[in-house]
Amino acid sequence: MNVLLFTHISDIDGLGSVILAKLAFKKVTYILCETFELQEKVNDFFSNHKIYQYDRIYITDLWLEDPFLSLIAKDKKLKGKVFIFDHHESFLSYQDKYDFAFLNIQNEKGKCSGTSLFYEYLKKEGYFSFQEKCIENFVELTRRYDTWEWKNKYQDEKPHELSLLFDAIGIENYINFMYEKLQKYKTDTFSFNEEECSFIQNQIQKINKKVKTYSQHIYVKEILSKKAGIVFIDYEYRNDLTQYLRDIKYPIDFLIMIVLEKETISYRSINENINVREVAEFFGGKGHDTAASSKIKKENLNMIIESLLEFKKNVD
Repeated sequence: MNVLLFTHISDIDGLGSVILAKLAFKKVTYILCETFELQEKVNDFFSNHKIYQYDRIYITDLWLEDPFLSLIAKDKKLKGKVFIFDHHESFLSYQDKYDFAFLNIQNEKGKCSGTSLFYEYLKKEGYFSFQEKCIENFVELTRRYDTWEWKNKYQDEKPHELSLLFDAIGIENYINFMYEKLQKYKTDTFSFNEEECSFIQNQIQKINKKVKTYSQHIYVKEILSKKAGIVFIDYEYRNDLTQYLRDIKYPIDFLIMIVLEKETISYRSINENINVREVAEFFGGKGHDTAASSKIKKENLNMIIESLLEFKKNVD
């Protein structure tokens, strides 16, 4: 079977689907997308008609929008070939609108992730069995990290350590490394070996230094009647800085992290009562209630830079 997969590039949830697809199918072409790149990437495959060369087309941890959803629904050649699995609240208006697009926020296990939804589908289709404990554990660790249940519900560091390993070795190394590990130890419980633990510990030391530095360069400004912290940051540290600020009870409602190299702004709630998805949507973005993002638009960046300049002027 010739499989095409579009998934999120930025974290272990999107990459978890790549690893599962490689385990389930002999031939997989995977396209890694930033949050706001999916429509353009899918359009490329429609424009050159390459989308028709595949037996299955999966989209995970991202949501396809119109006109592509309507085009797929009306295309007899694509009927039964395209499947979308996502868990972001921003797209609840699409829920149950198309029989090939599955949006699920929560089930009996807890909050869903792209990897967990894709895994349940693949298991139902017979690609995985209940005996493959290592794979099932890996999926659950990924789900717990992506939904932040590792911290808020289970107080379990292993999902966090999985993400730290990804940060330490990079995208393609993580995909290949985890594919080999899961293929080799299917029936075992998921665990880290000595080498992996060493990578993780080194990454923890690196992160601790970074987040403390970032925390000293946060500018506070009232935005949308809430106290926002604004900081320029490297993308890989966004979740670690967020957790650090939550742990020390930093006196802001939410965090705006400007990631210039990816041309995105990440929003994270520090006060648990603040819905940053609404903030992101105000600036043309999308995401979850506690974690969201938007593209850097000129007017957004200008507003933020003006806020920073005003803050510095007042401080001086």
